[in-house]
Amino acid sequence: GDVYKRQEYGATTTTPMIPVLIVLFGHNLLPEELVSQLLPQWSPSPYYALLIAVALYYLPFGLSLLYKMYLTNGKVNNLEPRKQSEILAATHPAFARLAAADKNMQEGFPLFAAALLAALQSGVPRAVISDYAVLWIIARTGFVLIYAIQTNNLLGACRTMSFAVSICCVSKLLMLAASQ
Repeated sequence: GDVYKRQEYGATTTTPMIPVLIVLFGHNLLPEELVSQLLPQWSPSPYYALLIAVALYYLPFGLSLLYKMYLTNGKVNNLEPRKQSEILAATHPAFARLAAADKNMQEGFPLFAAALLAALQSGVPRAVISDYAVLWIIARTGFVLIYAIQTNNLLGACRTMSFAVSICCVSKLLMLAASQ
């Protein structure tokens, strides 16, 4: 078999290019009318949405820390916490998934924050920014929770879809900022 193809979850060597395509063309997948109709009538200020996103940024880490406390009976190694986390990730798949969700949030949050702030700075209407920020928060919350419990391909597909929606939100906010 081809060593460059990962068949376990259906991913292949072309899979890493999908986020690039979503960033470049994802803004077309989430028209403003659709997003405003799909979302609940909760529209926080963009800055409040950013505050919620910062809290969400720490959700996977917080969950993994609680799980670490459970797994170690409260004996968290604060001298070498990363080493302890590596050992737990190697021996407990759920802990490994939480660690992966944490890493993904570290990668994705800065893009969202930059897109939201760019949209604000360029004069995109705050209600539009809020809609995409709320959708990003919903998608990323789903992403973290699904990642934590993911044990099959169906849940993996749901996680991938929530990731794609979050990238589309970032793409849309950046395109809106660029078009002002």
